Amino acid sequence: MSLAKSARASAVMSKVKGSDPHAFNRRFLGYNAVTEGIVAQQRQADLKLQRILLNKKAKGVAWKYR
Repeated sequence: MSLAKSARASAVMSKVKGSDPHAFNRRFLGYNAVTEGIVAQQRQADLKLQRILLNKKAKGVAWKYR
């Protein structure tokens, strides 16, 4: 194991053992499961609607020129 890996492993283990109790909670401070889920669903619905509209538009253009 390299020196860098050993240092990183030591840092992680010190966090796990409790010297920094909030070490793993900081990354989720601004996360809200309810709003994130709704935002993600809305984004997926918008993308799906755009694909449907583009397909309809492309089919309409193709039929006009046949």
